[in-house]
Amino acid sequence: KIEARLKLPSGQGMWPAFWMLPTDWVYGGWAASGEIDVMEAVNIPKQIVGSIHYGGVYPDNASSNGYYSQGHGPKAVDFSKDFHVYTLEWTANQMKWYVDGNLYSTKTTWWSSGGPFPAPFDQRFHILLNLAVGGNWPGAPDATTVFPQKYYIDWVRVYQFPNNAPTVTITNPQESANLPAGTISIAANAADSDGSITTVKFYKGTTYLGEDTTAPYSFDWTNATDGCYKIKVVAVDNGGLQAADEVNMTVGIGCPQLPYSGTPAAIPGTIQAEDFDTGIEGEAYHDITTGNSGGVYRPDSDVDIEACTEGGYNVGWIDAAEWLEYTVNIASADNYDINIRVASQSTEGNFHLEMNGVSITGSVSAPATGGWQNWQTVTVNNISLSAGIKIMKFVSETGGFNLNYISLSKSSGVPTTMHVASIIESTVAGSAGKKFGQATVMIQDNFGNPVPSATVTGSFSGDFNETVAGSTGADGTVALTTSVEARRPVFSFCVSNVTHTVLTYDQNSNTITCTPLAKVAGDTDNLNIPSEFLLEQNYPNPFNPSTQITYQIPVSGQVNLAVYDVLGKQIMVLVDEFQETGIHSIQINAETLSSGIYFYKLQIGDFMGIRKMVLTQ
Repeated sequence: KIEARLKLPSGQGMWPAFWMLPTDWVYGGWAASGEIDVMEAVNIPKQIVGSIHYGGVYPDNASSNGYYSQGHGPKAVDFSKDFHVYTLEWTANQMKWYVDGNLYSTKTTWWSSGGPFPAPFDQRFHILLNLAVGGNWPGAPDATTVFPQKYYIDWVRVYQFPNNAPTVTITNPQESANLPAGTISIAANAADSDGSITTVKFYKGTTYLGEDTTAPYSFDWTNATDGCYKIKVVAVDNGGLQAADEVNMTVGIGCPQLPYSGTPAAIPGTIQAEDFDTGIEGEAYHDITTGNSGGVYRPDSDVDIEACTEGGYNVGWIDAAEWLEYTVNIASADNYDINIRVASQSTEGNFHLEMNGVSITGSVSAPATGGWQNWQTVTVNNISLSAGIKIMKFVSETGGFNLNYISLSKSSGVPTTMHVASIIESTVAGSAGKKFGQATVMIQDNFGNPVPSATVTGSFSGDFNETVAGSTGADGTVALTTSVEARRPVFSFCVSNVTHTVLTYDQNSNTITCTPLAKVAGDTDNLNIPSEFLLEQNYPNPFNPSTQITYQIPVSGQVNLAVYDVLGKQIMVLVDEFQETGIHSIQINAETLSSGIYFYKLQIGDFMGIRKMVLTQ
């Protein structure tokens, strides 16, 4: 129920309105998504009009109007002389218009080219109150029109009618029924204690099959093929409330457990959590709650799947005792390292992995990472696996965490030493055109893996002269920055020591220990101006997880450098600022991205360059 207490203006060309438009325009442009006019009047307001507009998109629209007046001729009430209450009662399949409590119009039929009844009036609408001057309906103001005109609004109120939800029960097929392929009759009982049933809709999973508007409610699903299905029936009452019932059933041979992609997942390799085997609850997976809470991937399963900030999807809402199975093919008998990508808001969870029903990891802790999309990798090393096709099972012991992927690679033994893998010099903007010096150092172990939590100490020389230290992050890199600044600095950086709680620093294995004394690319002067635009290939490529992108610009301007996935979605902005002419480099860290192909695009003025890079996590 929507109503307002209003006092209308009066005069040639006046057009006050109290009306509603769709908020989301679900069924298309005007009037396929509808319009509701609670009150309209024109000129000397002695007649009130209530209307609905519906049908197709203009000009294929339709409308239905109701009219209200008190008295006739000169004695008719002028609604500009006092306040009056204008009301619309709107239910699922009926609308009623009132003035001062007097019912003057009822509408029960309408349609939309965009959907079945009660479309379009089954979506969100918002209220508008306005005063138009002129237009096709009232005509233009004339010499008799007095200005200023005023449209008084005392109050606007919105009420919700009390309504009990209907009930519905599927009577055929029964839970866990197995029926032959072909035509399957679905039947249901539905009732409403304080109204009537408008329709009963039938679904196969999330796929709409059809509906029935009269009891007994039934639908024949034709051409049903072998498989496992969830049948869902939804009853809708005259107040728009719904109730649902579901049963699980199989047709023909059902759905034997099979690899999701059709072939077993390869080990070594990465297995996405959401690509668990096909099959029914209790065979390919076990989930405590019914329905897919995320609903963005494999919506017909009960496993809860959502979009992942690292790309693709992840399994979420994990509870204790839930599990997922994956058919895998282990290429050769060997020791394997297992990396499990997890995230948790604030609680620590536990899980384990099984192979053919035998635990291979023991209980593993999923740490609290500070957010449901703040991902960390948990590693279990040196797990002995035999070759062949097997069932790998992920078992949640306590729940309270999300799962992105499980990656298995052959073990290389336990690392014992570490070394400097790279040093990349750059500058950081300072004050008045000056810049700080910066050296990004990457530390790797003797198997080429990044080393986190290593303390790197080194010295700047040249225009800078100081010793700095810092600790590497998860990607094995640390950015060391000078405390002073210089204009167009010329400097070098040397690593003097690296310490770690476990690994020993092996300086002889360093790829580089000191950089040459030089000006950083991009800190150019007028004697070193590039003659053309150039976007270079990132190095290294493929990379994991860091790489460097270099580009040159012959003119100063606004520079935009961004990374895109294969669908063209922008996922990372690297540069968005005004830059001077010269050669520029930027180091990026893609630790939060999934393995795959990405593109980076440089734009400045009319120039655009695009290159491809490959991330191998």
